[in-house]
Amino acid sequence: MNKQSIIKLLQEKRTELDSLIKDIAASKAMKTDGRLVSRRINGKTRLYEKTKNGEKYLGSDKQARISILASKAYATKLEEASKLERMQIDKCLQALDSGRENDVDHADIDSVYSLMPEYIRNNCTPSKVTDERFAEKWQEEKYYNRWMKSDYSFETPRGEKVRSKSEWMIASMLAEAGVPYRYEEIVAVSPEFKVFFHPDFTVLNKRTRKVYYWEHFGRMDDPKYIEESFMPKISEYYNFEFLPGEKLLMTFESRHSPLDTIQVKRLIENYLL
Repeated sequence: MNKQSIIKLLQEKRTELDSLIKDIAASKAMKTDGRLVSRRINGKTRLYEKTKNGEKYLGSDKQARISILASKAYATKLEEASKLERMQIDKCLQALDSGRENDVDHADIDSVYSLMPEYIRNNCTPSKVTDERFAEKWQEEKYYNRWMKSDYSFETPRGEKVRSKSEWMIASMLAEAGVPYRYEEIVAVSPEFKVFFHPDFTVLNKRTRKVYYWEHFGRMDDPKYIEESFMPKISEYYNFEFLPGEKLLMTFESRHSPLDTIQVKRLIENYLL
């Protein structure tokens, strides 16, 4: 995860805390007077409402009042913790921004290479620590892919042949978004049991360095396809804990419902950028 991703996460968390603090302040519990206290009497815990005028015993018939006061006690502590956490995040954001000068962050290792003069970039190799360099190395690694049949007639912007127009569309959108991918890579899930997957795309999130497997199921209106291809493949993915949104991304289409590019775009934005 690079520095900008960390800043983004902190900013998102701060927004959540702001919303939480606002909701707590507006809650019914925080507007009530009194607070809940307990007393141990004859081996039993008894609850009281304490106000400036003293304490009043709350029996079992006062459960609604007890719940309000208990909610107030919890909300008060939650508000205190939220404000402290927000203050810590503000300090972190301030520290992370301390290396900025003239809109250039000199304390960001991912920007160093791109900020160097061209004659230096042309004569040195960027550090593999940066996300971009990591992605380049991942993309350059040799991998074994599924057989490439001569009838793969759709050529992607990267020059590889894919089986269908929908796969061409996915590959094109991945390339346009700058997402590294491998087409039909053979993934050794359990070599000792000879279990290998052949996902349509193996994709990398450069920011988190997490790998996902993207399957496009293109004949969802064909009962034979569902029975002989879709169901066995999904079952095998689940058996080895390749779960949707965790390791597995999926798109679907049928003869009357073609691939929706909006769905592809959302998967890319939510998981791969």
